[in-house]
Order: sequence, then C-alpha cells, then structure tokens
Amino acid sequence: MDACLRLGFFLLLVAAAFAPLVSAQLSADFYKTSCPDAEKIILGVVEKRFKADPGTAAGLLRLVFHDCFANGCDASILIDPMSNQASEKEAGPNISVKGYDVIEEIKTELEKECPNVVSCADIISVSARDSVKLSGGPEYAVLLGRRDSLVSNREDADNLPGPDIAVPKLIDEFDKQGFNTEEMIAMLGGGHSIGVCRCFFIETDAAPIDEAFKKKISDACDGKDSGSVPMDSTSPNDMDGSYFGLVLEKKMPLTIDRLLGMDKTTEPIVKAMSDKTTDFVPIFAKAMEKLSALKVLTGKDGEIRKTCSEFNNPQNTSGSTSVIRISSIDADQMAGLSQPGSTSRKVGGRADVSTPTAVETPAMAATEAAAKVPGGVVVSAGDQDRSGSGPKLRGSGGPVVNPVPAAPGGAEEAAKQQEVTDLEEKKKRNMAKLRGAGQAKQ
Repeated sequence: MDACLRLGFFLLLVAAAFAPLVSAQLSADFYKTSCPDAEKIILGVVEKRFKADPGTAAGLLRLVFHDCFANGCDASILIDPMSNQASEKEAGPNISVKGYDVIEEIKTELEKECPNVVSCADIISVSARDSVKLSGGPEYAVLLGRRDSLVSNREDADNLPGPDIAVPKLIDEFDKQGFNTEEMIAMLGGGHSIGVCRCFFIETDAAPIDEAFKKKISDACDGKDSGSVPMDSTSPNDMDGSYFGLVLEKKMPLTIDRLLGMDKTTEPIVKAMSDKTTDFVPIFAKAMEKLSALKVLTGKDGEIRKTCSEFNNPQNTSGSTSVIRISSIDADQMAGLSQPGSTSRKVGGRADVSTPTAVETPAMAATEAAAKVPGGVVVSAGDQDRSGSGPKLRGSGGPVVNPVPAAPGGAEEAAKQQEVTDLEEKKKRNMAKLRGAGQAKQ
C-alpha cells in the first residue's frame, strides 16, 4: 500500500472515530419492547390539550427550541429552581415559556404504563413534533433514546437568542448550532406562524412596521401589558407559510421578523419562500430533525427522571448542580405577565421605567429574552458577555453598557448605533423590572 493510500485510509479511520454517534444511539423503535405505546400516549395528551387550546402547540414548539438551544435536548429546562440556586427555568429567555404542565401530564401517564422508562427529553421532542402536525405543519422523524440531564444552570440559558437581535448575529447564533440561513428562516417561518406575542414586549419603534398594522396591535394592547396579539394575524393557529408574506409586508409584531424582510442576506430567501410557501416545508422538517438531536445524552449518561421538574436525587446544597422545587418567581411572572409596580404603556411607547434596587447582572439585562414570545422559535436580545469570566454584578467594576464608538460612516451611522444602544438600555430596564419583582417575593 503506497503512502497516498495509507494516508487516505488513516483519514477515513479518523473521520469515523469522530463522527457523531447520536444517530447510532437514538432509534425509531427505542421503546418497542420497554414501552410500546409511548408515542401513542404522548400524542393522546397533546391532542387533548390542543383541542382545548390550540395555543398548546406553540408553547410546546417553543419549549423544544429553548431546551435544545441552551445545552442540548436534555430536558434541563424543566427543572424547578431552588431558593438559593436558579435553574434554566428562571433564565430571562425562559420566563414566559409554557408547556411544562403538558409535559408533566404526559410523564404521569407514561409512568403508569411503564415506570422509569421514557425520558422527559424524549417527551419534549415528540410532543413538539405532534404539535407541528396538529397545527397543519409537516411530519418529521424524531428518533428516541434521549436521557435527562443531571444539571440545570440558569447561565446556560441566559444567552439564548431573543427577538431584537441584529440579523447577522442571529445568523451566527444559528450557525453555531449547525443551521444554515435557509434552515433558520424556515424554522422561524414555522415557529412564528403560530402562537401569540405579549403586548408588554412588543416594540413597534425598533424596526419599520406597516402603519395600519401598528395601529391594529396598539389598539389591541392599549396599554395592557398582560395582553397579547397573534404572531400571525391571518391564520394564528395554522402553520401554513403565511409568515413570509407578512414579514415582507412588515406586519409581524416581533422586531426580528420585520428585520428579516429587510436584510440583504435574508430578504431574498424570505421572498422566495413567500412566492412558493410550500418550499419551506421540507426545509423546516429537516431542520426540526436536526434540532431534536442537538447534543443529546444517551446510553448511561444522565438519568430517566421520575418527575420531569426535579432530579431523581436532588441535592439542596450551594455547591451542588442539582436543584429542588422552590421558585422565587410566581406563576404569573413565569408566564411573562405584567409585574407588580409596572407602569402601563401603549405598544411602541417609550415608558420611563426606573431600575429597581435589586442587583442586576449584564447577562440578565442583555437577554430580554424570548420572554417575549410564548410560542415558536426565539431569537436574541443584544450582545452577550462571552469573555468566560462570568457575569459581573453592578458596582463590581465590570462594564454594564459600552458607549457607542465614533461611527466611520458619519452622523447617520452614529445615529443608528445610538438607536441600538437606546434599545438595549430599554431592554435592560424591562429585564431588571422582571427580575426585581421576582427577587422581591423571596
């Protein structure tokens, strides 16, 4: 065997050694003998909840994104926090995530049928798939065999993408998870075509918006922070591709959706999918298959939880990575409703919100998270501290806001940068208000 052949053979061995083993460890018939009716039971509960409230689908779809994007599809988002240690559930982007009760109901039914067998991580992925189908979206494959995490740290979810991120940064965030721009847009097209957006978080002045649509949502909210408007005003419960036309018409409540229709990279893709809405279907389905397999735990890693909201052997110590069920935020605040002492404002207004005295970290403030969207894919709020040194408390010497640098493009560019900075400051105040209200209840 000559040198070239030996080198080629060696490279093949290296590639095989480092290839992802997820597909080999997950399988379509993982519960064939241990719990043959597992998927039937999951569908039964999801279908029942969907008939009672079609918004269930949006909540479960958003839940899988928040779980998988943070630290892999491991059900770490389901763990309840404890009094002196926050879990992923208390991260800014997760404050208004819904669907926890649906997952627990499914788990209860599965435990009756086959105890200690089906993981909460599998329940999340399968229930999201079933929700997409019930909403009129495409069918896609979800392999099974995930295991549940032994860790749930708020910091892992604090940097989740949120709704006011710049488009280039959004593309970068999805790229880090292995998704190209077309897949990213297809996932947004599916996720943001169902569900509602809470009035408290709508920013009509953050990006160009259709004036008639602005008046419509402003009238619907009318200063009621706890109100909501449909993500897709034409077919709010159907995953039908109408999202793309609404993006181009600037008739979406979230800033990021309107920006996608204006960016030079994403606008042509949005336009193509708007011209032929069925084109996004196979791309969305493939992207969801990829999402459901992100950094999963398999084999002997992790555990199979008996209750999805707590570890099997929780440790109530400050040095432990396990947490128990004591939340510092009540149900209304976890749902992203108006906070005690908040000032009502009309959508698009610039309410003056005084920063609470509670300690706030840059990570908390910068991620106003997808507390903004109870349903669908979420996309992020501002730059995050990626220095690796961890969040710095106010007054600790760490910078909280960077001043806007002189813009080489002149006054117009400087004005644009100043607008971005002003928006980030507003998001920090809003996030501080959410956090301050939660800490006040401890």
